[in-house]
Amino acid sequence: MIDAKLEVTNLITPFINSFKLINDEWKNLFEIGISDYLHSQTEKYYFTNTFIHRSEKVRFDDIYYPIKANYKALFTDFYDLNSIFENYKNVTLIGSAGSGKTTLIKYIFLHAIRTTKKIPVLIELRFLNDYDGDFERLISDKILNSKLKPSESTFLRALESGSFLFLLDGYDEIFSDKKQNLNRQIELFVDSYSKNNFFITTRPGSGIENFPRFHDFKVCGLADDDVDGFIEKLVSSNERKGRIMNIIKDPKNNSYREYLRNPLLLSMFILAFESHPEIPSRKSSFYRNVFDTLYSKHDGITKNSFPREKLTKFEREDFEKILSIFSYLTLIQGKYFFTEELLTDTLNRVLKSTGLKCSTGDLIYDLQTTISILILDGFEYHFPHRSMQEYFTAQFISNLPAEKKQKAYNNLSETTKLSNDHSFHLWNLCSELDRFSFLSYFIIPELQKIVDAISDKDDKEILANYAEIIDLTIFPSDLDEVENPQDHEGDFTIYRLHNFSSRLEDFCDAYDYNQFADFIQTSGMKEEFTEYIKTLEVGEEEEEEVYFDPAINDMLIKYKVIDVINEIQSKLIARINDFQNELDASKKSIDQLLDL
Repeated sequence: MIDAKLEVTNLITPFINSFKLINDEWKNLFEIGISDYLHSQTEKYYFTNTFIHRSEKVRFDDIYYPIKANYKALFTDFYDLNSIFENYKNVTLIGSAGSGKTTLIKYIFLHAIRTTKKIPVLIELRFLNDYDGDFERLISDKILNSKLKPSESTFLRALESGSFLFLLDGYDEIFSDKKQNLNRQIELFVDSYSKNNFFITTRPGSGIENFPRFHDFKVCGLADDDVDGFIEKLVSSNERKGRIMNIIKDPKNNSYREYLRNPLLLSMFILAFESHPEIPSRKSSFYRNVFDTLYSKHDGITKNSFPREKLTKFEREDFEKILSIFSYLTLIQGKYFFTEELLTDTLNRVLKSTGLKCSTGDLIYDLQTTISILILDGFEYHFPHRSMQEYFTAQFISNLPAEKKQKAYNNLSETTKLSNDHSFHLWNLCSELDRFSFLSYFIIPELQKIVDAISDKDDKEILANYAEIIDLTIFPSDLDEVENPQDHEGDFTIYRLHNFSSRLEDFCDAYDYNQFADFIQTSGMKEEFTEYIKTLEVGEEEEEEVYFDPAINDMLIKYKVIDVINEIQSKLIARINDFQNELDASKKSIDQLLDL
């Protein structure tokens, strides 16, 4: 460990000294907190766990394969940070589950120390869920560990100098009841300290897309060469490496290669390869194979090839049942990281519900050490990846008695509406593992609610209801996002702010973005609308957004926006009918089998 600390010290000492040389105020600021922060955080990221290396710390540089993202025609691995932040001052990084967002943000933290003159500050936004202070106070608490009380003005001057790179990880993990207030706080902080750079990561559909003054970069899937490079980086045995690549490149597996463009799923495949060398056709099968590997082989065998003793004496099915119930209970609370108290209390509840008997301490030991399905990071436990929790949640619901599933899906619906994560990962897993009930109790009822809200109403009520359901908001068009900006000066876009209902429409392929987005221009109402908003008293800080009001609603109705809503309604009804026909066919098929 001495060598490890020395490596970290050698990395950050030149960086720290460069700031101390600026003046005495900077020297004082580092001595009262920033130096300690950089040491602890750099050590945390310089030596890290990965999905494959869960039970041991490895050097980040030894296992990191560059993750790429794109913005318009630009594709970058963020190696040239100075250029990126010079041209795109603030960045939102959007990527699906397992795409490598958190790994990339760790890379940027370490790379900033090596190559920039910005002090990187990495904040996990989930801490705001249980934090009493505001966003700015969280920043100072994290960096300075509350040591700055006598010299707060020194820190504020440092912020105003623009010497920081703020890396904000996991916007989608913020509870939705805090989202609106947090957005205002982030905007205020960005405006107040605008000389700094900001980088936010999120899953798609969290509502942070199109954030003012931020550029939306999207994480790219691994290209064929990247898949090879990823395997080369993570697999040490040349023989094993060759066998893995041969399976992946087998022409009969071409249809499944898309799964392996996701770094997490590729890591899972590598981990489970010896036991499961086939490429599964469904994502849920990846998770099943991984758990099988974790339980039966990877960490369950000692160096002498004897099974490692499980203190609980539980069987595989017992652990699956425990993990499924635990995942469901924590996920519907929006909990993805577990304190010792939360973990103990929830596992006690799980044990009581199952009738299984053991010491909670022994169970935690087995989950963390024997199976390595939970990782202890500081003072909190978490799954190797949040998607594992989603897999076990979907498994729990699929195994419920038929009469209990409706309540479980109702709970899931309410939780999803409160969450900022409206990505499709959990929904896809439920669809794979429990399609009949998922359609019956989740998808069809939720689609029907939207249809009912815009049926048999007058035009004003239809528009008002639909605008509320999917959070319609009007913004000036983003000229950075169009090919010929000069042709779109003065254009306005009707956006859906991502919420549960709008993501549901996308999941069921029942929404055409362009119909609403371009409506003000294509309907012919642009001139009248532009003249009207000139009469509105809009504060300078609010000039980005135009709120619906009775006059705007009347204008939209005049130019036949109801036709667009009716068309969306028709698509929703068609999807409901498609799903219902699928259910009817499934029932008929089952009846025919039973009649035999």
